[in-house]
This record gives sequence, structure tokens and C-alpha cells, in this order.
Amino acid sequence: MGLPRLRQVEAIPVRREGGLSFLIRDPWGVAPEVMLSEKAFFLASLLDGNNTLRDLQAEFMRRYGELLFMEDLQRIIDYLDENFLLESPRFQRRMQEIRKEWEEAPLREPAFSGRAYPEDPHRLRERLEGFLGKDHRPLDGPIRGLVAPHIDLERGGDCYGVAYSSLKELEPPELVVILGTCHVPMEGPFALTDKDFLTPFGVVSTDREAVRALRERLPFDPLGESILHRREHTIEFQLLFLQLLWDSAFKILPILCRSFTRYLKGESPEEDGDFSAFIGALRETFQGYRALLVMSADLAHIGPQFGDPYPVDHGELMVVERKDREMLSRVESGDARGFLEYIRAEGDRRRICGLPPIYAGVKVLEPTRGLLLDYRQWRDPQGLGAVTFCSLLLLEGS
Repeated sequence: MGLPRLRQVEAIPVRREGGLSFLIRDPWGVAPEVMLSEKAFFLASLLDGNNTLRDLQAEFMRRYGELLFMEDLQRIIDYLDENFLLESPRFQRRMQEIRKEWEEAPLREPAFSGRAYPEDPHRLRERLEGFLGKDHRPLDGPIRGLVAPHIDLERGGDCYGVAYSSLKELEPPELVVILGTCHVPMEGPFALTDKDFLTPFGVVSTDREAVRALRERLPFDPLGESILHRREHTIEFQLLFLQLLWDSAFKILPILCRSFTRYLKGESPEEDGDFSAFIGALRETFQGYRALLVMSADLAHIGPQFGDPYPVDHGELMVVERKDREMLSRVESGDARGFLEYIRAEGDRRRICGLPPIYAGVKVLEPTRGLLLDYRQWRDPQGLGAVTFCSLLLLEGS
């Protein structure tokens, strides 16, 4: 192995009696969750494939004024590699095994059952029904789309409930198109899978005919990164509520969306041939069904957990809410470009992770108009991080 390089992982600061630690999570689900001390995390953050072990010793001395023995440093590096946290031959071998397992798997197995929600279907049904409201407001047009959170049920369950309560009176659609944020790097703008999804409620069928029709209209293969669906929660969480409402009376078209990083720097999504071709093809596919489009999307991510230098206080949350609502007013107007421009103008300061699915969904449904049903915020008690999310309907526009 060359100079060690840390994989792209999520680091969550955790304050303990002994000081600050970091919970390391792997979006790919290859590495187990591990807890690193502040000093171990500092060293891990320097593993960029360029720093030598001597460089690490020197940086550690500058930061902490302590000598780090080479055998202690090597022990940390070995621990990271043992847990598949480094870009190394060990990790690459494991990824090859995982890709083979995915290709041979007949179903997309539930990745978060028993962890993020109950594995027992009776307990799960009871939990989800507890989120659904009894009232829903009258609407002046047919529902074409829904923005729902993809945060975990513990923090976002009530907001999910508001979103899905609005669908209770609907006839089950033939097809539910689910656009979800992808939390790992993607090559193409969108990634499909043709696998059916298993949940504690049973199997949800993917509409392979819709997948086939979409592939035929595209200049790239949207199944080329199918494996990204293996551990992504943004589709899985929506399926639970959809099955609660309609059992197995619908099929799905599961789509993951790439980050908008390149578009936030100035390039328009419509200037990307693959992106614009997909939106056009999905619009044609969508119109051939009695369909519903679900956008699985959270909003702002702020605080030290997400790279900000200072803890989140209640004053900042008030500012974030004002900006979130201004931003969402563009969605309510059916203005995808205005939604993107609002986020671009502030340099995506609030890290709107639901930007890709919301933008794509509004473009597919144009002309459309929205109705914000619910807006919520979650804040870590110590202010280390905060996430905002909403439920929003998209109706037929004029």
C-alpha cells in the first residue's frame, strides 16, 4: 500500500466526559461504525495519500506539542485499514466482493430494518400509523408530486406523517417515481436499479418496463451505478409509508440523484446533455402512467458536524428558517430555476442536500405549483449540528 488515504466517510462529533470524540460512519456501509478520539481523528483527517508518516508526526507535534511514536501512529493506521476506512488493497478486495454480491442478489434487501425502524411488521405499522394525522387540508387540484424528508424516523417521523397523510384519500397510483438524494459520489446524473425492494411489509416491485423505456431514451446507461442503491436510505424510508398506505398496489421507479456541486459553480443542469436527456425521458415515461412523483429530500445541514466552525444556536435557526421558507417559495411557484438560483446565490451555505431531487422533480412536473404543508428543524442538544426538512405537495399547474 502507498501512502495511506482515508476514504470519504461521515464524521459526527460527540462530546463525552473525556472530551471530544468522533463517530465515523461509512455511507457505503462497508466499514462498521467506529469511534475515534480527537487525536486519532486529527491524524485520520491528514491521511490524504500525500502526507508521509513523518509529516503526520510533525503535524501532531505542532497541534498537541507531543511526540507521537511511529509504532503508535502505525497502530492507528492499521486499525483504520482493518475497518475498511482506508483506500487500500484490503478495501478494494472487499468492494469487489460486495459488487459481486449485489449483481447476484435477486432483491434489494432492507439496509436499515432493525436499526432505523422496527424489523417486526406489526411494530413498524404501529409506529408509522402513529405519525399519520387524522386531518388533511382540502386541495384545489390533483396531487402530482410530494416532497418528504429522508431524515431518520426518530427525528422526522411527524413530518413524514404530515406528508403521507395528504395521500390517504388518493387512489393507488400505477407507478410511484421516487427521486432520492445519493449520499455517496456518483458519475452519472442519475442512477436506477431494476431490482425489487424488500421491506418488513413485503416486496415492492420495480417497474422494469418503465426502466427499459427510460434506458432506451438515454445517451448513458442509468443502471451502470445500480449498486449505489444498496445502502442508500432515501428510497427505503419512503417505501415504508407508501406500503402503509397502499400495500403492494403500485410499482416504483427508484432513482438516485447526483450532487449538484458542478451546477452550483455556474454550469446550468440544462447544459448537461445527460441531465437534460434524463429529465425529458422521465417526463415522457411519467406521462404514460397514472403516476405520483416523490422527492425524498432534506433541506439545510449546518453546524460543526457538517463543517461549520461554530455550534448552532437558536438565533441561527431562526435565520435558517426564514431562508428555507424563502427558498421553498420558489418550489411553491413551480420555479426550478429560481430554486437553484437562490441556493447558488448564497454558495449553498446551508448545504441543501435535497436540491437535486427537488429540482429534478419540479422540472419533470412543469408546469406545477406547490403547497408547503409542514416545516421542521432538528438541533443537536449541544449545537453540534442541525437539519431542516419539510413536507410539500406539488399540484397540477396552469
